[in-house]
Amino acid sequence: MGVVERKEREKRQRKEAIIDAAEQIFFKQGIENSSMDEIAQLAELSKGTVYSYFKSKEELYSTIVLRGFIILKKKLKESALPQESGYQNVKAISEAYIKFSYEHTGYFDAILYYQNDLFHSRKREPSQVESLEGGNAVIGVLVHAIQKGKADGSITPDLQEVETAFVLWSQITGLLQVIQRKMSIIAYHYKIKPDDLFQNYFELLERSLRNLIIS
Repeated sequence: MGVVERKEREKRQRKEAIIDAAEQIFFKQGIENSSMDEIAQLAELSKGTVYSYFKSKEELYSTIVLRGFIILKKKLKESALPQESGYQNVKAISEAYIKFSYEHTGYFDAILYYQNDLFHSRKREPSQVESLEGGNAVIGVLVHAIQKGKADGSITPDLQEVETAFVLWSQITGLLQVIQRKMSIIAYHYKIKPDDLFQNYFELLERSLRNLIIS
């Protein structure tokens, strides 16, 4: 390996070490309660080195969000099997998203925080733009499944694909947030378990997408 290749490899390793350290700290403390000093210390690098790779906490956070979107998109695409109907794909995508929220809670929370609070920045860094495009790509997986369902007849044809995708995504995201933050209260007062809520969600999903009449 030549000198140039070795230096490039070391740069990639330092960058990954910074992202890994930031991820641990952000997931534990949140971005507002974290500092670049803490990230540098955990990465075992100088603060100046950290800033030579990332200009701010926000840029680092955007990079972590993009990691989350990459993982999520991969899981969603893997869940949408080509031999199944479009409706079955939509259902599988929802199930994969639920699983992602449990297995990758840090990324799930990071994506929600990022889209709510950092999107409105007037001057976006390239990493922020890339993260937003990652989010659009995730929605694109759901849009494709809806289009497939309209074509194969498993989803009612009069739905608007993009609008429906965002409504479905909002519904399941909202449900996951309720379960994450309010489930103890719901379980105590109403004797309901998360599985009861998920079952009801999928029943409503089928009735709305397949235009079934509630008996």
